[in-house]
Amino acid sequence: MITFGLPKGRNLGPARDALAAGGLDLGGLDSSRLRRRFGCVPVLGVDVEVLLLKDWDLPLYVEHGIVDCAIVGSDVLEETQPDVFRPLRLRDGRSRLSLIAETRDLPRRSGQLRAATRYPAWAARLLAARNLHVEVLHLTSSIELGPLLDLTDVAVDIVQTGTTLRTHDLHEVEVLAQVAPTFVVNRASFHAHRRRLGRLLLGLEEAGAAGD
Repeated sequence: MITFGLPKGRNLGPARDALAAGGLDLGGLDSSRLRRRFGCVPVLGVDVEVLLLKDWDLPLYVEHGIVDCAIVGSDVLEETQPDVFRPLRLRDGRSRLSLIAETRDLPRRSGQLRAATRYPAWAARLLAARNLHVEVLHLTSSIELGPLLDLTDVAVDIVQTGTTLRTHDLHEVEVLAQVAPTFVVNRASFHAHRRRLGRLLLGLEEAGAAGD
C-alpha cells in the first residue's frame, strides 16, 4: 500500500485534478474525512490510502515516513526545508510570493524597513539576496494588515488573483518567487516504490499536469 498526503485548502483541487490526469483518480474523496482507503489503483498496482492534512503539517509526515508521498505548496517547503525528494511541480494552482506595500515603490525611511510575513525564514533569504536589509516579523494571518496598521512598512505574502490587494488599496511592488503545488516523496519510500511512483510521475508529465 502507498500512503498519499493531500493538502486541505487552496491546493487540494489542483492536486486531485493532476493526480486524476496522471491516472490516480481519487473520485469520491470527501474533504470532510481525514483518512480514506482506496482499492488497488491500476496505475500503481497497489492499494492507496489518502490522508487529508494541513499544508504546513505535510512535510513532517513525509519526512518521517508516515506518508510516502504528498502534494505540498512550494512556499511551505521553502520555509520548512524538509529532507524530502521533490521530483516535480504541478502546473495548476500556481501563485507568487510578492513584496507588498501601500505604495507602488518601496517606502523610504531612514531606519531599517519592517516586513510582515508568514514565511520569516524564506522571506529573509529572498530579501537578503536583493540586498534589502529588512526586519522580518512573523504573522500567521491577515498579513496585509501589517502595513495597513503601521506595524510594518511592507508585507511578503502569497498573491493569486490580487483581489485582496485591490480591496485594501495595496500594491505588488515586486514578485520575489513563484509558488507551485509540489509532489514530494519520502526518500526511503521513493526507493521502495520507485517503479510505481515512476509510472505516476511519468503520467503527470505526459498529461501536461506537471512541469516547470
